[in-house]
Amino acid sequence: MSEEQKINQPEVHRERSAKSSKLWEQKPALSSYRSYWPLALAIALCIVLVGIIVNTIILGIGIVLSIVVVIAWSLERR
Repeated sequence: MSEEQKINQPEVHRERSAKSSKLWEQKPALSSYRSYWPLALAIALCIVLVGIIVNTIILGIGIVLSIVVVIAWSLERR
């Protein structure tokens, strides 16, 4: 926009656009937070699947890890 157009622009429109831009800046954008718990749960479930195939001890370790990760993830502060 050239300087001449800005000068000829009505004052009301400038105030309205300034207010709307301030309102837009004040609202925080909704975004997800970063968490490593989904990755930990995926790894724990992979251990469970390997335990099903290989050994019951590994299966037990995977189940315990999965339970711990789900509890920790649910207690995480946002």
